[in-house]
Amino acid sequence: MRRMEPRPAAAPLASLRKRQLLSQRDLARQAGVALSTIYLLEAGKTARVTFKVMRAGSEALGVPAESVAEFRRTVDA
Repeated sequence: MRRMEPRPAAAPLASLRKRQLLSQRDLARQAGVALSTIYLLEAGKTARVTFKVMRAGSEALGVPAESVAEFRRTVDA
C-alpha cells in the first residue's frame, strides 16, 4: 500500500496576488479573464471554477493550480 504524502497548504488567491504586488485588475488582465471573475473568486462567491480560469490564473501567478485555495476545491472534487 502506497503512503500518501501530505500536500502543502494552498494559499488564498488574494494572498498570492498581493505577494506579487498585483491588483485584481492586473491579475485579470494577465490571465485574460474578467475582473469580476477574480473578484468573485476572492470573495468566495463562486462555487465552481473552470479549468480554463484555473490554468490562466495559475499561469499568470506562476504557481501550480493546486497551490491556490480557491482552485483546489475544484481539483479535489
